[in-house]
Amino acid sequence: MALEQDFRFEKFEEYFGDADQVKKHMDNCNVCNAKLVQTHLSDFKNLIVQETARCPECGQGNKKIIHVIN
Repeated sequence: MALEQDFRFEKFEEYFGDADQVKKHMDNCNVCNAKLVQTHLSDFKNLIVQETARCPECGQGNKKIIHVIN
């Protein structure tokens, strides 16, 4: 049974490099470099957006991130 990953808060410090490198880090799988399928769930009461991303190619690279709405 796979261990389910909890959501983590986004930290802008993990993004570095030029715009193309940051976009690739956010949109592509870190295992096979395929385009991730992303879904977003807005929670305006708590001012957050829950993002889940999964890789359709390898099934790896699952990300669960919470974005804070300013």
